[in-house]
Amino acid sequence: MRVTVKICGIQDIETARAVAALGADYLGLVLTASRRQVTIPQAKALVAKVPEAQFVAVGRDVDDALFETMLRLDVIAVQLHGRTPPEWIERAHQHGKRAIATELDAQADIVLLDNVNPGSGEPWAWYKPEFPRPIWLAGGLTPENVRQVVTTWRPAGVDVSSGVERHGVKDVALVRRFIEEVHDADNTSA
Repeated sequence: MRVTVKICGIQDIETARAVAALGADYLGLVLTASRRQVTIPQAKALVAKVPEAQFVAVGRDVDDALFETMLRLDVIAVQLHGRTPPEWIERAHQHGKRAIATELDAQADIVLLDNVNPGSGEPWAWYKPEFPRPIWLAGGLTPENVRQVVTTWRPAGVDVSSGVERHGVKDVALVRRFIEEVHDADNTSA
């Protein structure tokens, strides 16, 4: 199977369209405190104006009220870091959403392994445990190192945010290189 690419921290329509056109499988919308945070109205506008993209609602230490709002967005999945509402995976499934967990949880559709400070761009000792769910790797990935991560660990997916930014803004050229490196590594190691 082809390695999935998620570009997280999308904040504007122009970037969302460009990233989707480059072949990113998922675009992440950060809905909690972060320099990449978007408001709920901004998230709704992005989803509505870029229907060709598959969006993921992302949050850290999400309370129940925000989680319910996330579930009402027209996104394909929710991804939660830190503290989570009770039975969040079951509730996501009831709303027809995929659940992307950030710890090993057999109920999740996908498990995203990241460093302890998501979105920081800090690399960590990537690994891929044997687990019955698809494993995505994140944390410090860049166009320069993602090929090695893909060929070494063969994750089901990779997730990047700061590794495709210049001066805190998504750089479409870096996104293109990142996606090309993933696909090239995927093709040569298949």
